[in-house]
Amino acid sequence: MESSPVCPRPTSHVAIDLKVRLVGLATLVAVGLGSTACSSGSGNRVGSGGSRGGSGGIDGGSGGAATGGASPGSGGTSGSGGTGTGGSGGSLAGMPQTCVPFSDMNQPIQLLSRTGCVLPSDPTKFAASVIPYEVNSPLWSDGADKSRGMALPSGAKIHVVNCSANPSECPGSLDYADDGKWKFPAGTVMVKNFMFDGKLVETRLFMRFNATTWVGYSYKWDEAQTDATLESEDRDQETFSTGQRNVVWNFPSRKDCMTCHIPDKGYAVLGPETAQMNRVVGGTNQLDKLQAMGLFEAPIPTPYKAAYITPTTSQTGSPPASATVEQRAMSYLHANCGFCHRPDDGTDCGTDPCLDLRFGIPFGDRHICNVMPAKGGFALINPVTLAPGLPDQSILSIRMKAPVDDSTGHHGRMPLVGSALVDQQATDLIDNWIASISTCPQPSSP
Repeated sequence: MESSPVCPRPTSHVAIDLKVRLVGLATLVAVGLGSTACSSGSGNRVGSGGSRGGSGGIDGGSGGAATGGASPGSGGTSGSGGTGTGGSGGSLAGMPQTCVPFSDMNQPIQLLSRTGCVLPSDPTKFAASVIPYEVNSPLWSDGADKSRGMALPSGAKIHVVNCSANPSECPGSLDYADDGKWKFPAGTVMVKNFMFDGKLVETRLFMRFNATTWVGYSYKWDEAQTDATLESEDRDQETFSTGQRNVVWNFPSRKDCMTCHIPDKGYAVLGPETAQMNRVVGGTNQLDKLQAMGLFEAPIPTPYKAAYITPTTSQTGSPPASATVEQRAMSYLHANCGFCHRPDDGTDCGTDPCLDLRFGIPFGDRHICNVMPAKGGFALINPVTLAPGLPDQSILSIRMKAPVDDSTGHHGRMPLVGSALVDQQATDLIDNWIASISTCPQPSSP
């Protein structure tokens, strides 16, 4: 995936207008590499403020064990129910919301156990008001297992983009690909844990303070698993023992994190969207449960958007036997690349078309097949992003396999941040997909 065709984002827009600061797109590496974390200080937390949920709840008792994983399966399972709108949103039924943004974004709480987002008596578990969830097509994080949770403020609800009901939300000819995207309200806190061999390495809190400001904070776990401590905002690298092996975990800088977590059209949170969340967990579709809790501004249309295919074998499960190579490849590229590699309204892409890796975009409209990259030819005579039938001549494949940047220079690796290890299953998948392509289709529109 070449970076040059991606619509550029001015520095002032990212750093000043949006003020999006995400901490901790961490990477596991086998050798020492420089990296980062974000935000320091002693800080305080906003008061708990009595949020009330609807008539249902996500299973998991006290919010779900932070060390718990996604249930193995055969990819996302779709459902058709879920029209309930009960409850006032925010948390589990009748339960005060303890996981809220800090009172001062520049003075974050030092210990995870004191943030209100985990149980003080057992910080390895989410607080009861944090709603655990799973996704169908996960972001590659160098093989780390993950658990995820969301905490909404009292009375606030999630806005789900509905292009049919609200065409103004999807004005561009290809904006239908954003149908089903979720926009979280101010006061939201997203919680994510990273672990190896069942042992936590990092917890991230991603907080929306107001309409324009998201801030992320990264917490480093001790090996005894008693608590996690706020990381500094500078790059850091730590070696962590799981009891079975040592891993080297890198915390990227705040600037690094902003590379991916920039809210195109308001989508600062990368994972949750209808097709990602259309998944059976504990015997029930989690969208049905979230609808019953009244977490959405309006009911999600049913039948739900088809679930994304689980592209490779991981903690999330395995691809269904019926899935085609193309379906798996499109799912992987959407979840791992499509949040950056997409056209942006009002942004000048120059003379190069914007590479579009969102799910559902016709192949001919992706500006990928036999398209010459603006830079980064990797010494190929006629470099193109995707050469039909030729993975080794396709910049898309080459960039996914390139080493990370280091003291010897820039190597053109994609993703730019957040990973230092090649996802071998994914590169094999993308290579098989490219090899299956015989010709480049024509675009559906000029």
